[in-house]
Amino acid sequence: MKGADALHKGERKAILQSVESLLEKYRLCKYLIPEDGQSIRSNHDIESLEKHLTFCRKIEQAVSQLPDREQFLIKERYLGINTDYITDYRVYRDRFDPPISEGTYTKIRWRAMYRLSVLLGLTEYQ
Repeated sequence: MKGADALHKGERKAILQSVESLLEKYRLCKYLIPEDGQSIRSNHDIESLEKHLTFCRKIEQAVSQLPDREQFLIKERYLGINTDYITDYRVYRDRFDPPISEGTYTKIRWRAMYRLSVLLGLTEYQ
């Protein structure tokens, strides 16, 4: 993954922030999608629901294209219900089996974020 490794620290930070922002939006959209359909009252609600569903499918499809370890990390750290309360430390020490080091976790996370940014059209592959 030479393209990802060649980026400057500022570029990496910008990519991480933009992807994390999209994943936060994903969690909010998942929360706003009614499971039973009872809260849909108007055409505006239906349009809004369709936008949320389309966005969520786009994120889920991109995540599903990642390698297994990257997919696992993203799902555990960013896509779960309680991800606002889970730290990176808990993921690499408690969720991975066997546990991985902080450095390995950081590499896996960076590659996953870079790939997601390319898949979602936020970054051009270099």
